Amino acid sequence: MDELVPAAYDRTWHGVTSHVEGRGAVPGLLSPFPLDKQIPAMLAEDPFVCRMLEALDEVIAPAISSLDCFPAYLDPRTAPVDMLRYLASWLLATVDDAWNEDSLRRDVGEAHARAKWAGTARALQERLVPHEVKSLTIEDPGSTKASVTPTDPKDWKKAPDPIITLRVIPYAAGREELLRIQRIARGLVPAHVVVKVNAAA
Repeated sequence: MDELVPAAYDRTWHGVTSHVEGRGAVPGLLSPFPLDKQIPAMLAEDPFVCRMLEALDEVIAPAISSLDCFPAYLDPRTAPVDMLRYLASWLLATVDDAWNEDSLRRDVGEAHARAKWAGTARALQERLVPHEVKSLTIEDPGSTKASVTPTDPKDWKKAPDPIITLRVIPYAAGREELLRIQRIARGLVPAHVVVKVNAAA
């Protein structure tokens, strides 16, 4: 398998789709505070007023329901998918390449705990194994160079970008799957580190 090198990619939604963005009308949802019960008796006898208030109740009921259920909107286990993606942006969770809704919920739910290990091998292990790959070997030739001899900064050579290589056994074969894993890993390493992904033999 050829090595994969970083490339620009389209940050689109790969695994989880939501046909409804945002909240909207819910057919048949009743308001706990019907407006026609809160008006003077004289108006309550007017058919036009009652129909108009019923229509307003239908519009207001989803808003009241959303407010009543707001704690659930902040829980990755119960939040609607569109809200879950919004929560992911708060936590910097890597969700662009989630397989499905369950994968997305797990990733957002674990993001806060994984954040303290960002940029380390542990973060890669915990994010990728066993959710994205069967096994992972990290090859990191990291090192530090120092000199005891004073030198002129003008003579310093530009250091090559550090590179880590991930050898993985993915659940699905193919270059696209390795690119997906690479995109996830790219968000878990320091910005200056180059990530290469190879399928283990």
